[in-house]
Amino acid sequence: MSPAHAHGYSYPPTMPSAPPPPPKPSLPRAALLGLSGGLLLGGLGLLALGVRGVFGTPDCTGLSGPECELVQQAAQEMGRVQTRFGGALVALGAALFVLVRRWRPSPPSTP
Repeated sequence: MSPAHAHGYSYPPTMPSAPPPPPKPSLPRAALLGLSGGLLLGGLGLLALGVRGVFGTPDCTGLSGPECELVQQAAQEMGRVQTRFGGALVALGAALFVLVRRWRPSPPSTP
């Protein structure tokens, strides 16, 4: 009886294969990740400015009643627009990050 059959193997034991080499860095991937980070940060900043414009009250010192009302309405409308665009930029940045990130291969299933 051969040594492989003595231990219950139906095939001769083999050495484990060497681990795969690490992936090479990619310039387009790095550029897209930078773009994704920029979209996320810019979107968060714009979102914060928009929320401040919607819920904050502008300074009306030296303005008459109608002027102050106009400034408040303009700040509120600009805040709404900034909030929408900030949220859209955050969503685009997150989607780009999900598309560009590295996928880890799933481990093989053993029966």
